[in-house]
Amino acid sequence: MYKVIFFSFVTCLWASGQTLAQSEVVKERIDKVENGLIPYVPVQGFPAWNLLDRMKYYQVQGVSIAVINNFKVEWAKGYGWADTLKKEPVSTKTMFSAGSISKFVMAAGAFKLVENQKLSLDAPINNYLKSWKIPANEYTQKTPISLRMLLSHKAGTSQNSYFGFTRDKKPLPTIVDILQGNPIAESRGVVVNSEPNREFRYSGGGSMIAQMAIMDATGENFEAYTMRNIFTPLGMLHSTFAQPLPTKFQKQASWGYSLATWYKGVPYVYPQQAAAGLYSTPTDLAKFIVEIQKAYQSKSSFLKPSSVKEMLTAQAKVSEGGYKEEIGVGPFLIQLSNNQGEKGQYFEFTGVNAGFVAYVIGNFTQGYGAVIMLNSGDDYNGLGKEIRRAIAQTYQWHHFLPDTVKYISLTNSDLAKYEGRYRKGFDEVVYIRREKDYLVERINNGQDIYCFPIAKDTIVFTDYNVKGIFETNVEGKTTSLRTEWQENPMPRMKDDEFAPFELFRDKKYAEAKALLATVKSNEYQITYTAYEALNKPNADLEVVKTLLEIAQEQHPKSSIVYARWGDYYLKMKDTARAIENYEKVLNLDPSDKEAQENLQRLKK
Repeated sequence: MYKVIFFSFVTCLWASGQTLAQSEVVKERIDKVENGLIPYVPVQGFPAWNLLDRMKYYQVQGVSIAVINNFKVEWAKGYGWADTLKKEPVSTKTMFSAGSISKFVMAAGAFKLVENQKLSLDAPINNYLKSWKIPANEYTQKTPISLRMLLSHKAGTSQNSYFGFTRDKKPLPTIVDILQGNPIAESRGVVVNSEPNREFRYSGGGSMIAQMAIMDATGENFEAYTMRNIFTPLGMLHSTFAQPLPTKFQKQASWGYSLATWYKGVPYVYPQQAAAGLYSTPTDLAKFIVEIQKAYQSKSSFLKPSSVKEMLTAQAKVSEGGYKEEIGVGPFLIQLSNNQGEKGQYFEFTGVNAGFVAYVIGNFTQGYGAVIMLNSGDDYNGLGKEIRRAIAQTYQWHHFLPDTVKYISLTNSDLAKYEGRYRKGFDEVVYIRREKDYLVERINNGQDIYCFPIAKDTIVFTDYNVKGIFETNVEGKTTSLRTEWQENPMPRMKDDEFAPFELFRDKKYAEAKALLATVKSNEYQITYTAYEALNKPNADLEVVKTLLEIAQEQHPKSSIVYARWGDYYLKMKDTARAIENYEKVLNLDPSDKEAQENLQRLKK
């Protein structure tokens, strides 16, 4: 008996020691991640960034992370504020809007019905639709739309994305309203408007058709179906497709933030549930990723191995470059372009909603991955991807990061001769400046991009694994910059040569207008530029006026131009002229709802 007690005591001490040691290892890994943020292309000797510093740099208020290792959630942690006004910090239970990650979760729900033979991947989806049918046309008559096509964005369906609604939108459209494009939906109906099963074409509308099929096949609403078949079985206690967010979840939900001029400053409501309606936490979504990984290994009852293997089978090419990106039957599939074998294959999805960005990623076979959620809608490809790379480097994800660049030292005079401005387009300028022993690129008013010399005339851009070559004349003066993928080089600009935005910046409005008048503007682009300028903090209204004058001269019958004039005069507090321009909008386009609402408000 004493031997048993003693053995138990020693065993407990050993187990406790193991736990403490493991805890210390995890703490070290967390510290490495927090201090190991790196650019797209790793650079030998270039110091990594700190997570909190980069949050300030990108103006991101809150971040939440969950890291998967060895087929389990190894750690999760929150940073910054979930609500800056209430000073509520981000915790591991803070819920974020997951955006298009909704589509991946919906796909898993659809596969469960395929397993139960309530849906088929390859039979015509109209066979299962009862509440609404895909309208027949020349495309569908030739190639009926299937669930596989919808989940892999190959159905040729319309409606790329949905913008959601502010909280005062009542009532919200039903799924049938959304699919039919009824006025309450404020979006066009979903139709097949290109050849099905030919190529990848992202479609939130297609995801809504898949949701309708799930609902019609089960007789349940989408929120209840996913709660019963996904969230509850997987222990995802802080996840829901309910829109608007139920009261019981509202205290856990992060606020959303964005500097975008159209953003209304409140979290949006997305009745388009399967396309964009999911709220969740990184820990919950990491549990979902782990079950996909385990099912691939025949170690989960959530989905059959055959289902997940189908899900992770490439259906179409999405993009090529440093990474090869394809679409599976649900998730996106990525690997380095030179990867060989499953160990270097990953599945992922990115979600972008108003005020939020989120990333999920998992390896096919090695049991590692990550979920990163941010309450900033402006961070696409910024901080979140830097954190993901820090995790990949810390956990040594197989063949995920590009090869580390070893840069060479050039003399200050060599670097200095490459400094300058290079014209990328009519109103797009690449600025190159020297910093320490490398160069920094900035396009117009964008973010800094570090560039490292690998030869006397060649640099590597760290935002994308591509080389830039400086070209010189016989006198040794730099004449242009050309990336290896560009057919035409970007000529170095003369000191007295300017782009329109530079003239606006220097308040040379007449010169900017004269330059803009030399080219035919795109109606939508110039009016959107004016809209963006009008809604910036401390807006320069003379810039807006100049842009709209050019737009009106070149597009005199455009309702959009007069709508922006109305906005301009509204900002100037000139009600009479605002009304005059909104009325011109309705003369040209009587269906313009925004102009109708503006007039109704101004004439009260």
